[in-house]
Amino acid sequence: MKRPANKSQQQSDRRSLHDRAWLVPLLIITITTSLIGWGIFKIQDPTVMPVRVVGVDGEIQYMKKEGLERVVAQAVNGSFFSIDLMKMRNKVEQLPWVESASIRRVWPDTLRVKVVEQVPLAYWGEDAMVNRQGVVFKPDVLPQLPDLVTLVGEESSASNITRDYLRMHTLLGTAGLELKYVWVDARQAWRIKTGDGLLLQLGRRDVMPRLSRFVQLYPFLMNQAGKELEIVDLRYTNGFSVHWQLPTEQQAQMESPSYVARIAGK
Repeated sequence: MKRPANKSQQQSDRRSLHDRAWLVPLLIITITTSLIGWGIFKIQDPTVMPVRVVGVDGEIQYMKKEGLERVVAQAVNGSFFSIDLMKMRNKVEQLPWVESASIRRVWPDTLRVKVVEQVPLAYWGEDAMVNRQGVVFKPDVLPQLPDLVTLVGEESSASNITRDYLRMHTLLGTAGLELKYVWVDARQAWRIKTGDGLLLQLGRRDVMPRLSRFVQLYPFLMNQAGKELEIVDLRYTNGFSVHWQLPTEQQAQMESPSYVARIAGK
């Protein structure tokens, strides 16, 4: 007759069964973790599911799509899944003509790049351009856009200069005048020149009120027969000075080729 197991052996058997019960889930977890790690390692390998196609979306006028695609392709540093899209977007947005960019994956091997191109408002000095937000950017090659005005000033003041230029453009347009050049020196003194060659000295203070006063009197100044406006100095408290360029036949009769007349303000 078989003896029943003693109490201590029964407890040992129960512990053994309990340990074996935990062994299977632990083994599954270990295998799963290993597979995940292996999978992460493989998808980071550029040779596994590489990016083969780069496409550009968005309206492009000044940039060359081929050049943009080349920049994106050179920035690819991983597989389809592991590539750092944020880093690549920052790389694209460093291009002078790119205002903003976004990049997305398209299964199974494509990147689509959508760009918003800079819209130039004016030339900025001799080697740069500025947009309507007052952001200065420097293309490798400046496009030849004869209708654009040229703004000159300190880049740190570009936003303010751009804002005031737009206001001046609207105001002068009411008198049929178009701006061609705007200069703002380090003291924030303004000089502007129209497409007809008329130079306006505006100074540092009350720039817009001074320009508004000129626009109101511009029709009267244009009615001065035989005289062509050349320079108007608006840096006076209650008036401005006018420099007329005389016709050739009248210049010969005077010691100076031009003269200055002052018109008192009201």
